[in-house]
Amino acid sequence: MTGVPVHRGYADGRFGQIHYRIAQPDHETGKRPLVCFHMSPYSGVIYETFMAEMGRDRVVIAMDTPGFGNSDPSPQQPTIADYADVALDLLNAKLITDVDLMGYHTGSKVAVETAINNPNLVHRVVMVSAPIYTPEELAEVKRIYGPEPLKEDGSHVQGWWQSAVHWSMEGRTLEHIGRTFWARVLNPAISWWGHAAAFAYDSGAAIPKVTQPMLVLNPEDDVWERTPRAKDLLAHADSYIHDLPRWSHGFLDIKTEEATHIVRTFLDAG
Repeated sequence: MTGVPVHRGYADGRFGQIHYRIAQPDHETGKRPLVCFHMSPYSGVIYETFMAEMGRDRVVIAMDTPGFGNSDPSPQQPTIADYADVALDLLNAKLITDVDLMGYHTGSKVAVETAINNPNLVHRVVMVSAPIYTPEELAEVKRIYGPEPLKEDGSHVQGWWQSAVHWSMEGRTLEHIGRTFWARVLNPAISWWGHAAAFAYDSGAAIPKVTQPMLVLNPEDDVWERTPRAKDLLAHADSYIHDLPRWSHGFLDIKTEEATHIVRTFLDAG
């Protein structure tokens, strides 16, 4: 699939430089820009194929959150609120005053926090997964995704690769994984910060505060069974969960046309 070019740039934020990708049509369409936030511990590279297609009729920006991809890290372990503040830095730098947001896993929480704090700026929100954890589940994921020591033989990288393969949807090739996996191995000393911020964020308390329409995409990944718990938390009448059975990580590359159609239809509804 081909689409519009995806370019790269930098903006200044409170923690240093913010690296972002941007795709846009060659003419004005009147549609709001879409700003995307990635899952941990990757970068905006996960959106590149999606952006090339989605960018046919609107500006699409994917930010690397601080400490991931090519964005400078924060001086200390950040929170989701810190990530949302940097997102606002980017919007201000790009002079964006009217926007839709999309987040993937950790990025979904960044989108939620940004929407809550900026109700006059953010119009619609797309979340890829919205897991609500029991206390026992939360303790377990914190244990699994905490700091991980590097190993002299590099077997920690093999473990990360095997996890990426395991959770990839049918049709995602090793080449597809390789196009994004490099972002997984950057900054290993702090790569757990994204998960730590995500698990410290109370989505159950935050989601009901979102007054904008929300679309929650629910692919059949590692939080497939926990996302439906968010259904009764969605405040706006036009908010809903869209289940995506048999889709998992990599769907932005493998199911690009279908994914952009779903997202575009929701965003263009208001």
